[in-house]
Amino acid sequence: MSFRRATTIFLLDIAQGDKPPGPWRLLLESVVAATFGIACGRLLFPGEASLVGVFLVAIGQTRTAERLLDRNRVEVWGGGAPARDANARLATALLVMFLGVLGTYVAFALLLPIGTVETMFGRQVGDFGGRSITEVDFGNLPRILGHNLAVAGVAFLFSLVYRHAGMLLMLAWNASVWGVVFPFTARTAPDVSAAGSVVYFAKAFVAIFPHLLLEAVSYVLVALAGVFLSKAIRKHKPGTPAFRQVGLASARIGGAGLAMLAVACVLEAQLAPALISALF
Repeated sequence: MSFRRATTIFLLDIAQGDKPPGPWRLLLESVVAATFGIACGRLLFPGEASLVGVFLVAIGQTRTAERLLDRNRVEVWGGGAPARDANARLATALLVMFLGVLGTYVAFALLLPIGTVETMFGRQVGDFGGRSITEVDFGNLPRILGHNLAVAGVAFLFSLVYRHAGMLLMLAWNASVWGVVFPFTARTAPDVSAAGSVVYFAKAFVAIFPHLLLEAVSYVLVALAGVFLSKAIRKHKPGTPAFRQVGLASARIGGAGLAMLAVACVLEAQLAPALISALF
């Protein structure tokens, strides 16, 4: 499917709705939604495009998330699929959406003039400019674990209070940070070789992708736990079988997310620095 066709489908879906898309269409629609969000943020709110763009990216994916959650509800409660398979399908779809947004931010950060990147994504860039990837301090395991648990806690609370809107906002923000910081570092690092910033970024991405992917999956699962628990609180009385079923599912999904996050933290503390030393 071409990017133009994906754009057309995305706009039609906003207008009239559709069934949840398949993985490839979902990926392309996520790229389109992210592109529109980033561009509109820059056009309408140039002074705060880095933050407004993230909100618009999340808003642009709201209908898709609603359809995915509706499908999950039908599969779980209607017997269309085992609950574990249905939840795994939902988590995978959300991860695909996350990767689509991540890739879009990477493309913007690599292709736009460096001054424009600093202006559009100032909140994401922070103070990473002009530093080598070898100077990045990943920190020790307790520090990394504490930081990532705090992020997971915020993702859970946002999803609990704002349901899928909060979940999408947290995923969009993390995708924007990860998608901007490393390309920007690659383009401004003092030790970029003659091979260029794209090769530098590719090597950096290889080093951070293992723990980044696990972190992304863990945040998706923790956010889903918050969404499911929020639905249980709003739809079922505490103590009823339905409430216990959803609450148990939420606990299992959240627990799996935290376990995966712990593994990601170990990889970030041990594997990422080792790979950077080997590649640079």
